[in-house]
Amino acid sequence: MAKKKEAIVSQFDVPLIKEGQKVKGVILKEIENGILVDCEDGAFTGIILSKEAKELKKSDVNLAPGTALELEIVNPSIKHEDGYYIVSVTRLLQYDVRKSVIDQFEKDTIITVVPTEANLGGLLIDMHGIKWFIPLSQLAPIHYPRVEDGDQEVIFDRLLALVGQEIKVRVINIDEEERRIIMSEREALREEKEKVLSELEVGKVFDGVVSGMSSYGLFVTIGGTVEGLVHISELTYGHVNDIEGLGKIGDKMKVKVIGYENGKISLSAKQLKGDPWEQLPQKCHVGDVFEGTVVRFVPYGVFVRVFDDINGLVHLSELSEKSVNNPNEVVKIWQKVKVKLILLDPARRKIGLSMKGLDDTTGSTSESEAKPEKKAPAKKKKLAEVAEMLENDA
Repeated sequence: MAKKKEAIVSQFDVPLIKEGQKVKGVILKEIENGILVDCEDGAFTGIILSKEAKELKKSDVNLAPGTALELEIVNPSIKHEDGYYIVSVTRLLQYDVRKSVIDQFEKDTIITVVPTEANLGGLLIDMHGIKWFIPLSQLAPIHYPRVEDGDQEVIFDRLLALVGQEIKVRVINIDEEERRIIMSEREALREEKEKVLSELEVGKVFDGVVSGMSSYGLFVTIGGTVEGLVHISELTYGHVNDIEGLGKIGDKMKVKVIGYENGKISLSAKQLKGDPWEQLPQKCHVGDVFEGTVVRFVPYGVFVRVFDDINGLVHLSELSEKSVNNPNEVVKIWQKVKVKLILLDPARRKIGLSMKGLDDTTGSTSESEAKPEKKAPAKKKKLAEVAEMLENDA
């Protein structure tokens, strides 16, 4: 009798179930509270809790009936309410993730990740409950959300745009206690950056991409790794009224290196275009009529963009035959207008224009304007006023 009792006890002791034990299982079916698993060829039934099952499905882990899995026992002293042992796939996946990350960290490997979340501190990747983190400071220049006024909403929106995109990174720190892995996109581009810097010299021309904007210029990234500034004075030969009209983030831009000191790179876009003032005397002469665009109001008139980037002044007295106190009475910003060249001074980079007597549709001169002027001294006085206004605006 005693021997029979010992046999029964032995039957329930096999297999020995302990926390952290690895077991092999086969998916049976999904129930309300999770997924049932046949463990160790019928030795016992385990359950993957519904919360973990949902996360596994998001990670594309196959949980269809009949699927073989390796599992880990979760604290056998605490059973599910239906008497099943709680088992976990995620714990083993986390172990594999940690092992893989440590290996990549030691080998200084470049890996590709896809951010799943964003916050104001950077980008997050959730790998089976282990948080991978790319801090803001570790983003490459092309992805760094440079916002001049520090608007947190704009910063967050730019980071949010990176969620779901593939990003190459290197692991730079592993925090075992917090179960958090710190990664760097900048470090993944280390070799490329060194190569670009080795080729960098004043006078050299590169193809770049606009990676940031500010009131004083555009930031342009060369080779996706090295960032320099195209100051507002180096963007164009004309007056810049709206910097956004000269480039936006992501635009390709050819630039010339004009300065490189203490790690700061100064670039120029306008020096690659050629100085339009040098060609102006061959293109036009005083008395010529052409079309321009109103780009700026000043108390004494309007500036009209003509000949590529060059702006010329239409003085209040040259806006209309009638007396004008406010330019807005005659024209609007970005309006196309016909103008006549009345002052050309390439040496001082000054242009005076007139709209008086011109038909905006045809550009023809009115009958009164076509007649020779009898008051030459008065005309010379107006030209002198225009030149003075242009000098004051410089």
